[in-house]
Amino acid sequence: MTQSATLSLTTIDYPFESLIQRAESVPPKLILNPDFQRDYKWDKDGWSRASKFIESCLMRIPLPSCYFAENENRAHLVIDGVQRITTIMRFMNDEFALEGMTAFPDLEGKKFSDLGTLAADLETTTIRCVVLRNENPKELIAEIFSRLNQGAVKLSDQEIRHALFAGDFNDLLHDLSENEAIKLFKAAKGGQTQNNSREGEELVLRYFAFSEDGDSYSGNLTKFLDQFMQKGVSFTPERIEALKESFRSSLEACQLIFEKEELFTNISNARKRQGIVYYDLLMNSLGKIDRNVLVEKKSSIRKAYSELCQSSEFARLTAGGVQRLTSVSRRNELWDQKLRVALS
Repeated sequence: MTQSATLSLTTIDYPFESLIQRAESVPPKLILNPDFQRDYKWDKDGWSRASKFIESCLMRIPLPSCYFAENENRAHLVIDGVQRITTIMRFMNDEFALEGMTAFPDLEGKKFSDLGTLAADLETTTIRCVVLRNENPKELIAEIFSRLNQGAVKLSDQEIRHALFAGDFNDLLHDLSENEAIKLFKAAKGGQTQNNSREGEELVLRYFAFSEDGDSYSGNLTKFLDQFMQKGVSFTPERIEALKESFRSSLEACQLIFEKEELFTNISNARKRQGIVYYDLLMNSLGKIDRNVLVEKKSSIRKAYSELCQSSEFARLTAGGVQRLTSVSRRNELWDQKLRVALS
């Protein structure tokens, strides 16, 4: 990191007992289950993994650090360590009995309340907690958050944005992502959405970012969306309402021109597959056209779009590196040319 990217942080060694008190206080000072966090995973196949962690704590094996992000109320969001801390809380609340013990075989089948003197040992066990202070730039926190999630259950970029940029704009993304056309975007054949990483919210965010700030896009999509998400924190209720209407109008315009099974696909292909390229093009163009004109020129618009999809140049621009600035700009240019002729 450069000097300008230096983090403001505090390191605290919290006893388990203190962590639980902070999590259970009203309001909570330690937030274990914000919306962005994964569901608890360590009880999926019984309590063996959770029990091994408790046994490691009793053995005084050094524990990996937890990372918290301080919010505007000085409470701490757990951004790394939620599984560990949740396990500690559940065990100390007698929610499961230990199983698969090897170092402490006498503890097999016992709950926290059965530990005797070992209960106090567990309560005083400490875990290092790194607190990222609230004064850190949000984009820097997002970078750290991303780096901490490089394992098998890596959080998506949008889950990170959802965690860091709470507010009315964030809520708007969630509300609009519940629209069936967005919720089932690129869904499996069975009709069940695959969007379990806030993909729908990112889809909505893409529309807003490109429709509002498309001229500032430089080719780095993650940074581009991060920046617009941060701007959204300060949007007024009036701006939020205008954005909502803009999105709904654009989506309705697309649905007016294309049938449900064609929406955001290459309609010239027999096999219809939705793609982000088609979504970006159509959402950021058709919504700007008067509804009466759309109705009158529907056939011409469909013909122009089909010709675009069959264009060899357009095919090349959708084959790879689709988020490069040159590719995005040229796709928009080709579609604008055909759309102007269709509307003339």
